[in-house]
Amino acid sequence: FSMAYLALYRAWRPRRFDEVVGQEQTVTALRNAVREGRLAHAYLFSGPRGTGKTSIAKIIARAVNCENIDDGEPCNHCSTCADISNGNFMDVIEIDAASNRGIDEIRELREKVRILPAQGKVKVYIIDEVHMLTTEAFNALLKTIEEPPAAVIFILATTELQKIPATIRSRCQSYNFRRLTIEEIGERLQQVAGASEIELNDEAMVLIARRAGGGLRDALSILDQIYSYKGRVINKEDVQEVLGLVDDLFLGKLMDAVFSKDTAAVVGMLNTALNQGKEAQQLAKEAALYLRDLLLYQVLGDKAEFSVVTEASQSFIEQQKQQVDKHKILQALRMMMDTGDRLKYSEGNKFLLEVTFMEMASLFDESEPAVEKKKSVTKKEVVSPEKDEKSSARDILWNKILAGVKAQKIPTHALLAQGKLIGSKDDAIYIGFKKGYKFHRDRMGEKPNREILENVLQEIFGREVEVEFILLDSEQYNDIIVKKAIEYFGEDIVEIKD
Repeated sequence: FSMAYLALYRAWRPRRFDEVVGQEQTVTALRNAVREGRLAHAYLFSGPRGTGKTSIAKIIARAVNCENIDDGEPCNHCSTCADISNGNFMDVIEIDAASNRGIDEIRELREKVRILPAQGKVKVYIIDEVHMLTTEAFNALLKTIEEPPAAVIFILATTELQKIPATIRSRCQSYNFRRLTIEEIGERLQQVAGASEIELNDEAMVLIARRAGGGLRDALSILDQIYSYKGRVINKEDVQEVLGLVDDLFLGKLMDAVFSKDTAAVVGMLNTALNQGKEAQQLAKEAALYLRDLLLYQVLGDKAEFSVVTEASQSFIEQQKQQVDKHKILQALRMMMDTGDRLKYSEGNKFLLEVTFMEMASLFDESEPAVEKKKSVTKKEVVSPEKDEKSSARDILWNKILAGVKAQKIPTHALLAQGKLIGSKDDAIYIGFKKGYKFHRDRMGEKPNREILENVLQEIFGREVEVEFILLDSEQYNDIIVKKAIEYFGEDIVEIKD
């Protein structure tokens, strides 16, 4: 028989004020208030998840009911402290507003508030994610907070302060919990690892701390997850593998290829990463974080706090800082973030990712002088930028395909040039021909021509890609599958009729 395994973040939840990581001002103020017996009757704790809001609420609940309180700290040994920790103390009531958001629950609370504490000295209501309450529920809660009975403390916790009505905020003492620094999280990770006999090297520690986004709970959950997969010795590669991250050295090289417009290298590297089981969406996210680091480095220099760059990729970012225009990086960053969002819902993930990277490479193409463009406003610039960006990615790819085919066989190129690239689904590419070009479509479908095209695609993408030729106003075009394909690039740029 083995004890149920307790998740690290639960095992390491702070039980006294002096065990809390970060939040020094909040902790000091609250501990003094407990010591001097001048706690307010309502508190509002706000801040990102995993920064200690509920933990501190529980410490207060124990401290105000503890039988041997010492200098504002709960003893954590008496039966009261033990009961509160185990969640079976009648006078500490935890309510999750996410699932009890209605007026009935709050009405019930209002009736029970009047009843004197049964077991302890003070009744403590901890309402988590309080921003989820309905308007009526808030109004009901307001009445209770306005005229609370003597021995009751409310502690409201939320990750979204802006959603709390001003009437509630003005009646609570407010404490804002900040995100923890990478150092603070790292220090705690090392402490936990040491006590749990986990060997965590520094690089791995920094990587976990960065990924946690300022929340200690997330950091400990990540450590737990990696420990359960990888065992006691954890290094940077283990963290990357379990979280599906690519290392920053890879990102540095990848961006080098993008900035020098080496699309073959870009597609090759993406392919390698995807074949190793990395997710397309994660790759987009990592690339966006790298671009963010580069942008910050350009603006802030050594003051920049990186989210993916480490010493391994420092030399890349150093050089890229000089060679790339920050407005273009901002554009590329938007592109990458947008793709990350679209990848959540799309199926031809690989293709969409590759096209975005090609699009990004074309951004950094210096062949057209920037000055020229400003002087003559061509018709193209009137097109809405989003349309223009979407179509440009396709045009780049289409021109690349056409050039490849032309190099192999001119007659095949002549047939293909009458078509246009519509989009993709899974690993198939759709090429559409207008109504008058049925002959071209049929000839392209014949084996010799199809093979030439497939070889070119294989060269571009480094793997086999299926091709579908369709007539733009046929049933097949209206087929839901192709509708999906067109969603990638937007219906607005597919010409259906002459």
